[in-house]
Amino acid sequence: MALIKPRALPSNPHIAVLAASSPSEMPRIQEAARHLEARGARVTLAANIDHHHRGYLAGSDEERLAELNRYLRSSEVDAIFFARGGYGAMRILEQVDYDAIRRNPRPIVGFSDVTALHQAIAIRAGVASFHGPMLNLDFYNTLSSDRDSWFWSLLRGDAPLTHSFVREDVVREGEAEGILFGGCLSITTALTGTPFDYWIEDGIWFWEDVDEPVYRVDRMLTHLRLSGRMRSLRGVVIGKLKGCGGEAEMTALLAEFFSSFGIPVVRNFPFGHHGDNLLMPIGAPIRLSTADLMFTITESVVAR
Repeated sequence: MALIKPRALPSNPHIAVLAASSPSEMPRIQEAARHLEARGARVTLAANIDHHHRGYLAGSDEERLAELNRYLRSSEVDAIFFARGGYGAMRILEQVDYDAIRRNPRPIVGFSDVTALHQAIAIRAGVASFHGPMLNLDFYNTLSSDRDSWFWSLLRGDAPLTHSFVREDVVREGEAEGILFGGCLSITTALTGTPFDYWIEDGIWFWEDVDEPVYRVDRMLTHLRLSGRMRSLRGVVIGKLKGCGGEAEMTALLAEFFSSFGIPVVRNFPFGHHGDNLLMPIGAPIRLSTADLMFTITESVVAR
């Protein structure tokens, strides 16, 4: 089933910045907000961004959920971004107001632990969302010019848009077209078998992760393969894996694991925990070609 496209961003959007997972340092978020405001945005910060609960949550489940639902129900914001990931979004998935998302679909942008929300939104609301930059990392450090242009162009509705990659990052050759989906590997694995287990048959899967030893990446990939998730994939796009073992180890694992897959597989795409994230539109039709070394968003990902 095709996902509903969120509305395109206006030229001077009102952006709400939320914290559904772990807490952030407020000075970093405020500086990142200033960078967004320099682009013409109006930024509102959720009240719980720097709150601490149990050491790793940005407030209690009730507080994080209340702030999230408050902005989902608001007609005054044009987009919802997130301060950071960490952990905690899974804890509140059952109480998110998915009807509010469906009634007023706007760009919802984030990565890492926000993957849990992306999957839940796709399943419960049927709305497309965006794996991409967050304030604590990307907008604090600012995006490089090409990532910045890609980000705002996609959210305006420009299409087609093409990102090129290099031959050295091809794991398996091939060409494919399909619907893009994915996120943080560990979150996708953790949600397997739950009501928020989102997987697109015949899709193009993208994934990344951070601080996972090679054997654990192997274990998660093998778990997903054994679950039957990979039988009909059309392609795989792997981000920059931060702190995930040595380069030679990971290269060998990926080459071995995907050796029997007759589909294009590329790695080192510029999304993930290194920052300067390339916006990846979940639910969008894309073309992946290792012959042309091109990744193409083939149509507008937002409704104008």
